[in-house]
Amino acid sequence: MSADIFVYLDTVQFSKNGLQNRNQIKTSQGPAWLSVPVRHQFGQEIRETLIADQKATRKHLKTLAANYAHTPGFGRWSDELRTLLETEHKSMGDLAISSTDWLLNKLGSTTESVRASELVGPEGKASQLVASICETLKADCYLTGTGALSYMEKGDFTKIGCEIQVQQWQPFEYEQAFKNVGFVPDLSTLDLVLNQPDNASQLIRAAGSWCPL
Repeated sequence: MSADIFVYLDTVQFSKNGLQNRNQIKTSQGPAWLSVPVRHQFGQEIRETLIADQKATRKHLKTLAANYAHTPGFGRWSDELRTLLETEHKSMGDLAISSTDWLLNKLGSTTESVRASELVGPEGKASQLVASICETLKADCYLTGTGALSYMEKGDFTKIGCEIQVQQWQPFEYEQAFKNVGFVPDLSTLDLVLNQPDNASQLIRAAGSWCPL
């Protein structure tokens, strides 16, 4: 939402136990995982990782309806969610990008997006790969979360005249369904969007700021 261009890094290795094919929602019993089964081989890229069961996301739709039917966002966008989750996506990369695009649209984001697999020129791994993508896109500033700092080398970006800005994030609470369970943090952004469709974007923007590395 803060970037001019957002790059989907679909050419990197799929992480089996990460968040690439699963995320959490809130139920009457607390947090619950929604996972998409995949056909995975070690070293496989995200775009090459095929979905093993096309019925999985249709089951997720029923789970979302059961837990979010009374939220304002679900009432507004249930038909769109049905279309998204009933559409067959061949790879995990395709599904991840489609669902993220949908969320960004609901957040009012107009940021241009591109897949790394569509770019000609980037090479290398880890920090060098990201810097190479920035160079290909003629970026003079790269926005990053704190998780990437473990592998990023500032020198790779200095060489191409690209500044690094690191996100400073302040967690916040918002009104969720199932108040008797209490507030549950670290859920999918979908939970925020369905519970707070009118101010989700403002809440996110207010919680994030940037500072130079």
